[in-house]
Amino acid sequence: MYNLDIPGWMPECQLQVIEKLAAKIPPESVMVEVGSYCGRSAYCWAKSVDPSVTVYCIDIWDIHRYKPRPNVTLGDDTPMDRDHGRVSNLEQVHPSLENFKANTRDCHNIVALQGASPHDFRSWPDQSVSLVFLDGLHSNPWYQNDLYFWYSKVVPGGIICGDDYSSGHSDVVWTTQNFASLFGLTVLVHERFWLIHKPPA
Repeated sequence: MYNLDIPGWMPECQLQVIEKLAAKIPPESVMVEVGSYCGRSAYCWAKSVDPSVTVYCIDIWDIHRYKPRPNVTLGDDTPMDRDHGRVSNLEQVHPSLENFKANTRDCHNIVALQGASPHDFRSWPDQSVSLVFLDGLHSNPWYQNDLYFWYSKVVPGGIICGDDYSSGHSDVVWTTQNFASLFGLTVLVHERFWLIHKPPA
């Protein structure tokens, strides 16, 4: 389940991929999303997993440090851009914790954590997360730091994944490929969405 009104860069085809992946997360487990912005993908994760799954959403939510915004539809009178959302005013596009909470207010399994990944989450226990979705900074060293850090938090048999696996985000492609090669893993790609299964114990 997803809400196309929520602002973001996640196209509908990738939200449909999230729906399918979310169904694979075991009940009573934990997942982490890094880079939640206004909650477009977070809403989809939270509504598509088993209700007993806790969805931790991490973002800096700092309107002074985060400038880009998606090409949203403004108002109700124009045809909607289904891939970027619809808002009644541009303040609803600001990358604020308030906007995130407003857009996910009926997602009772979401826990919002404001901070910079991975720096502010160094104490996160290893092998404790069933799925990690990386959608934070897409350039190195930040993307590489997130990938290596959060993979260590994934349980054996779990999943780490992300989006924007495309020529426009070369650091995502190169770093993910290099990481997989280094550890003998396979990168699966669909609709610019990449996924790595962590081997079972």
